[in-house]
Amino acid sequence: MKKKLLILTLSILALTGCTNLNNASLDEITNTMLSSKSSLANTVFDGYKYYVPRGLRLVMKNDYNASFLDEYNNTYYLYIDIISYYNKEKLDYNTNKNAYFSKELNYNNKEGYLEITKVKDSNYYFIEYMYNYGKIEAFVKEKELNSAIINMSSVLSSLKFNRTVLETIVGNKVLNYKEDTYDVMKPKGSTATKDTYLEYEEKYGIYEGYGDNKEEDIIEIEEN
Repeated sequence: MKKKLLILTLSILALTGCTNLNNASLDEITNTMLSSKSSLANTVFDGYKYYVPRGLRLVMKNDYNASFLDEYNNTYYLYIDIISYYNKEKLDYNTNKNAYFSKELNYNNKEGYLEITKVKDSNYYFIEYMYNYGKIEAFVKEKELNSAIINMSSVLSSLKFNRTVLETIVGNKVLNYKEDTYDVMKPKGSTATKDTYLEYEEKYGIYEGYGDNKEEDIIEIEEN
């Protein structure tokens, strides 16, 4: 019972913190979200697990790719690079001075970048959030940026790998998977269009079987 109360308390604090961050700058959001160590997960797959916040709904899963819908009906696309994790590859990112927002990330010995670019001739912004060997991409409106970054930070910062399980998988996946993800994990910037995701959905399809995240689904996991 004490453990359940502790987990519920942490969940309430997390939700309260996110509410306050809605009015913060993008830099403040990443600093706050990524500097804290996450110990929660409610979504578990072979070799990895992560926490999906209440504001997101998992709607597709295919190998190491997934997609979510947020409260504004925006689609977030998640890619997980198990090969780079397995090989402990280092990030190579140069800040983009032409982007709406560009930042190299380094928190708790985890690397990444956040790059946001304005989509030409539209009122959308393209988010590329790479962190902890995972990457989330989405097109959102300016007023939805803070909410999106909070949601993405929750998922990516909580991502944890089971190296023992991955060792049994990587040998079969390394050749095909590396080719598929090499360009995905690099910034696309202003070259991306919303048609990119139509092609993605045609390739991977829609995953059935996952509904809204509920507080009682939250489970505590051990730190590696």
